[in-house]
Amino acid sequence: MKCPICHDHSLEQVSLDTGLLAHQCHQCLGHWIPSQVYWKWLDQREQQQAHPQQSKIQPTQPQQTQLQQRSPLQLSFGNHLLPVCDNTTANFCADCSRLMTKSKVGRGLSFYIDRCSHCHGVWLDQNEWENLKQQNLHDHIHYIFQVLGNLALEKNRRSITKPLPNQALYAPILRDIEGY
Repeated sequence: MKCPICHDHSLEQVSLDTGLLAHQCHQCLGHWIPSQVYWKWLDQREQQQAHPQQSKIQPTQPQQTQLQQRSPLQLSFGNHLLPVCDNTTANFCADCSRLMTKSKVGRGLSFYIDRCSHCHGVWLDQNEWENLKQQNLHDHIHYIFQVLGNLALEKNRRSITKPLPNQALYAPILRDIEGY
């Protein structure tokens, strides 16, 4: 699997979050999340939140300092967002090679994320996952594109019911046709 941004670098599997495996490009540091993996992770999170007593107990690890627990790319800067270098090109899906669509995240985040219209996998540029997580939007990525789809449907509906240009000029004729 090749990086949709760098095109010639292979993606390597990484753990993006507990139970969420993604693929990362070590050149641009972006992440590819296949849709079925993301949905499975969401289902597991919902089950754990609904039944916390049934969640697996993790063995205790020796205490580490906060710096030892995090890699340098995951360091948080308090409430500040990490810098994002948003790609502005049209990109093709890492899984099926189809064109991906972009959607602005919103909710205080000004970057765009890419999603394949066919297989629904998601590409996140460097630091986008961390910023989504900081804003507690990491488990709502699917809503970003649902809203985009709803807006497109609304735009199409409005274009169908939009009044004709110079409709007042045609009103007498239109009234005669089909009781307009």
